[in-house]
Amino acid sequence: MLKTWITGCLICCACVTNGSAQNSRAIRIYGEVTTVMNRKICGYITWGKNLYWTDIFTAGKIGNPYMRYRDIMGDNVRFSDGRRDTPPEHEFSCRFGNIRSIRVIGDRRIELGVKGGNVTELERGRSLAIGNWIAVELRDGKTESVVWDHISEIVFSAAPDTIPEPKDRPIAGIVETPYGMYKGLVQWDLDENSLGALLDGRTESSGVSVAFKNIASIKSLGNSSLVTLHSGRELYMWGENDVNATNRGIAINLPSVGQVIVGWHDFKLFRSIPLDQLNLPVYDDFAAPERLSGRVETRDGLSLEGVLVYDLDEAMDFELLDGQNGNISYRVPFKYVQKIEPKNYKYTWVKLSGGTELVLGTMCDVTAANDGILVFRTGGEVVYVRWRDVKRVELWTKVKQND
Repeated sequence: MLKTWITGCLICCACVTNGSAQNSRAIRIYGEVTTVMNRKICGYITWGKNLYWTDIFTAGKIGNPYMRYRDIMGDNVRFSDGRRDTPPEHEFSCRFGNIRSIRVIGDRRIELGVKGGNVTELERGRSLAIGNWIAVELRDGKTESVVWDHISEIVFSAAPDTIPEPKDRPIAGIVETPYGMYKGLVQWDLDENSLGALLDGRTESSGVSVAFKNIASIKSLGNSSLVTLHSGRELYMWGENDVNATNRGIAINLPSVGQVIVGWHDFKLFRSIPLDQLNLPVYDDFAAPERLSGRVETRDGLSLEGVLVYDLDEAMDFELLDGQNGNISYRVPFKYVQKIEPKNYKYTWVKLSGGTELVLGTMCDVTAANDGILVFRTGGEVVYVRWRDVKRVELWTKVKQND
């Protein structure tokens, strides 16, 4: 298993938002839900475990429009599942801040509109985001649950300044690993994501639950944890997955990077920080997506420039590049990716626009399971490059100051 130090300082990555002081209202998912009874329900939206614009929406893609170019790929091409006729189904992922609207068209299907006007039909796939109820926190602080079959459409927008802050306040913190530190919004055990959520465990005397608003730090002791409260009191906790090696991971949403999930084996320490120490994007900071474009250099010396389709899948800059390094997973919007260099069948070097360098593997975006790249060149020529033939990809993404 490859372990590498992170080159660059993820903890310092930041973006300047439209507001001078970060607040829960600005980063919370907000919108108007229209029901089949034509009711309009406005408020802060909770969608499963997703509360914030930087959280990730996932669904299944339907078919693959790029298979119309199958004839230019050659008869000897086998896709990552071993077939010649069509690549495996891919997953759609983006941050909630990129979404303009969602219209329900089936018990497992939606039409998703992004900023800029494009609409994509998606299905549930492996995700639980489609087909489940959502909760809306109203202006008066009450919460209304809306079952899937009663939803007609959801239109997202920035929360108006005239409404109160949401009841759920995010967990802001720094997560330390042997290979780097990550500063952002934290989802603990891929579950708890607000200061009112409880950290569960056992102490010498009994079971105990501690609200994250009272926690200053959590230190891994292997199969247990040392929890320090803001009061200075220390608790040695064990026996539950919040505080031992069965923890499902700590997700951190970082500005200008995306999402990082740290497995317990690589987790050392969590330290809580005030929310105003983060500069996270608000809804209006998420720009309309653009097509991926750049240069693909091949191992036999060709240099191909144009519009790109990566892994015969991702074609827009708001879609995500997925990869792992040991027990740490990365989900990076392509707009933050500057260069990609496959190093062998298992690992790929990635440089982000902020200067951070990563070595990623495991996922098909960065291994030999990648289904290759289509290059749409000026003049109409379309060229297919197998992953094994890719030497380097340079993306010409445009990262705006507030995005």
